[in-house]
Amino acid sequence: MRKNIVHAFRETVVRGDHQEMINLLKKYEQTGELAVNERGWVYWNISDGYALLREPELLYANHLAFYEWGKETLLPEQYHWVVSDSTQALSLSLGNYFEHWIVWYRYACDHAPKLDSNRAVRFESHRALGGTFWALERYSEMPEVLEHMKQLTWEDQQWDNLLFARITYNKQRLAYLYHSRDEREVDLLMHETMHLIDNIDWASLEPMKKEEVVGSWEDVNSCRNSQRDIHIALNNLACILADIEQSEESAKLFRQLQDRGYVLNGYAFSKYIYSVWKSEGASIARTALAANKSFELSELTKHSPVLVEIGDQI
Repeated sequence: MRKNIVHAFRETVVRGDHQEMINLLKKYEQTGELAVNERGWVYWNISDGYALLREPELLYANHLAFYEWGKETLLPEQYHWVVSDSTQALSLSLGNYFEHWIVWYRYACDHAPKLDSNRAVRFESHRALGGTFWALERYSEMPEVLEHMKQLTWEDQQWDNLLFARITYNKQRLAYLYHSRDEREVDLLMHETMHLIDNIDWASLEPMKKEEVVGSWEDVNSCRNSQRDIHIALNNLACILADIEQSEESAKLFRQLQDRGYVLNGYAFSKYIYSVWKSEGASIARTALAANKSFELSELTKHSPVLVEIGDQI
């Protein structure tokens, strides 16, 4: 990709100017013949821009074109690129287009070969759909995706992304088991997951991974084996633990992350305060809230409305 376009694209991302990013990429698309991976990058990010703008009709039109073009042009091992992002999938549901995403996902599963060289993007497509089913409370549809994820984690026990994949798979399976009311399996998987976390060899992980251009083939199919990647996976797990009444382990995990220098955003911090309140009481939650000057309780309730109910206590 041309360096000037990449630079301009990154500037729009930093500014959060989604419409300007879309305009930039559409203009770039008209400048001449793009390489296959360049055009895929353009399609992916235009969809992402519309997803962030909550424009499901425009998102669907662009992503359908991405899918149809991809079937004809991409290598079969790249088919999962089209269905690799949960924000795009979830935004389609705003306009009742989400069922199309499931069709596109199943096409990729049925026609993309299972190779070492595309294992990362295959996992991204599985976690994107599983996470979207969770967000939409379509829990009964999660087993198909969970099975794909499980099978993938068994393909190669030396895979660079295996730790990230196992934490993510366990997170989604815990959510499914909780809503299936399978308390015994939740307890067993919680024990397995916390044992996995307690035995992470942090010294063997690089602090940060190489930065790829967002949405590029190299980005969606990249290694997620840095300390930063594992911090993100653990943060996501801690948020789910708060939602499935594992408050003590959620609070413990959030504290470990903060001790390691990971900065919680507003959403995660709201889950942390909720978990502390549920497991340790209002006084400790009040102390944890006061220790962080970045967020007011009124802001946290936007992410976790239940905090309104305990506002008078903390």
